[in-house]
Amino acid sequence: MSDISSSSNPNLEASRPKSRGYAMYVFWIMFLISFLNYMDRNVLAGAAATVAKELGFGNDGIGYLATAFIFVYAITTIPLGIWADRAKRKNVIAICVAIWSVATALTALATNFTTLFLSRMVLGIGEAGYFPAGTALMSDYFSRRRRSRIMSWWSVGQLVGILVGFVIGGELAGLFTGSWRLAFVFTGIPGLILAFLAWKLREPRRNEADEEELALYPFTVGEVAEIEEPPHTIAVSAAARSEENVGRGIAAQLKVIFSQLGALLRIKTLVVLIVMQIFAFFVLGVNVTFLPTYLQQKDIFGLSPGTAGIFSGGVIVLAGLLGTVSGGYLADWLNRRYQGARVLACGIGFLLSAPAFAYAVTSRSFIVFSALFVLTTILVTIYTGPSTAATQDVVPSALRASSIAISLLIAHLLGDALSPSIVGLLAAHFDPHPVLDSKLFLTGRYLSQALLITCTPALVIAGLVGIFGARWMKTDVASAEEADRLARETATA
Repeated sequence: MSDISSSSNPNLEASRPKSRGYAMYVFWIMFLISFLNYMDRNVLAGAAATVAKELGFGNDGIGYLATAFIFVYAITTIPLGIWADRAKRKNVIAICVAIWSVATALTALATNFTTLFLSRMVLGIGEAGYFPAGTALMSDYFSRRRRSRIMSWWSVGQLVGILVGFVIGGELAGLFTGSWRLAFVFTGIPGLILAFLAWKLREPRRNEADEEELALYPFTVGEVAEIEEPPHTIAVSAAARSEENVGRGIAAQLKVIFSQLGALLRIKTLVVLIVMQIFAFFVLGVNVTFLPTYLQQKDIFGLSPGTAGIFSGGVIVLAGLLGTVSGGYLADWLNRRYQGARVLACGIGFLLSAPAFAYAVTSRSFIVFSALFVLTTILVTIYTGPSTAATQDVVPSALRASSIAISLLIAHLLGDALSPSIVGLLAAHFDPHPVLDSKLFLTGRYLSQALLITCTPALVIAGLVGIFGARWMKTDVASAEEADRLARETATA
C-alpha cells in the first residue's frame, strides 16, 4: 500500500493545509520541469537534418527516431501512471526527471543510427512517468474552478522548451562537424537539479484542492450538474473499495488495476478526449519532428539550421502561448455557462485549423506560410489546457494519474508514435532519391505532400469529435463528484 495521504483512507494522516504561495511554488517547479521535458526531447528535432547528414540516414530515419521515443514513452506510461496513483507523486516525478536527464546527456555519445535510436528509447522511459504524476499532483494543488488556466500556463513551459530545444539544437549543429553533441550535454545536466527540488516537495492529500474549495464554497461545486444515474460511479467506487484486496497478492492487485482502467474507459468524455488527442498528437508529433527540417530544404525556403530552429521555436512559442493561454481562460469562462465548453473549445480550434494548415504547407511564399502557420498553431494549441483540465474533471480524484496514463498510452500509440514514421516513409516514397536528396537538402516538396494528405484530415476528424462529444461532460463531472463523495463517506464510516 502507498504511504501517501488519501481522501478515501482514514488511517493516513491528512496533509497540512496548503498556502496559495506554496501551491505557486509547486507550479513553478513543475513549469521548469515541463520546460526541460520539451527542451530535451526537441534538441534532436532542431539538429535532425544535420545529424541525418552526418550519420547517413534520411527523412524516414528522422521519423523512426521520433517513433522510438514516443512508442516507449506510450507503453511505459500505464505502469508509471498506476505507480503514481499508489505512491508519492513527487517521488515518481523526481526519479523520472533524473532518468531522462541522464539519457539526454548520454545521447552525445551516439556514433550511429542504432545507438541514437536506443538513447531515444531510454529518454522515453524517463519522460513517461513525469506527466501523469505531475498532472495529478497539480490537480491536488489547484481546484476545478481555475484548473484550465493553471494547466494552460503549465503547458506554456512545453512551448518555451520546444523553442529552446530547436534553437540549441539548430545553432550548435551549424558550428562544426559533430558540434550537435554539445547540445545534449548542455540540456541534460539541469534536470538533475530539478529532480532534487521535486523530491523535496510536499505531497498533497488526494483531492485536497477540491475538498478545500468545497469547504469554503459548499454550494458551488455540487450544483454544477445534476446527477442522472452516473454511469461509472458504481464501477469506480467498487474498484476503490476493492483496494483492500491489494495486500492479498498480485492477482488481487491486477484485478483492481483492470477494474479501474475499465471504469475509466466507460467515461464517455474521457473517450472523446482520447480520440480527439489521437488525431491531435498525430499532427503535433509530425510537425514538431519535421518543421525545422522542412524549413531547411532548398526547394522550399532554404533556411540555415540556426534560423530554422529560431523560426520554428518562435512560432510555436509565441503563437502557441497565445492559443494555450487564451484557450484556458476561454474554456474556464465558458464552462460557467456550458459545462461541455472545455471539450467544445478543443473541437472548434481543431476544425478551424485544418484549412489554415492545408494552405500553409502548399504555399511557396515564406510570408504566406508564416502567417498561416502562426494561425494554425494558435488554433491547435487552444486544446492544451482545457483538455488536460477536462480529463481531471471527469474522473474520481483517486484515479487522476491513471486517467492521464491511459489517455497518453492510447493517444500516443495511435497518434504520434507512428505518425513521424508514416510521414517520413511517405516523403521517401514520393522522392525517387531520398538519401541523396536529404544530403542535398532537396526533400521539401515531398515532405509537403506527405504533410498535406495526412495532417489535414486528422485535424478535421479531431474537430468533429470534440464538437459532437462535448455534450457528455456535464453528467461525467457529476459522476466523478459523486464517486469522491461516496469515497469520503466510506472513509468516515
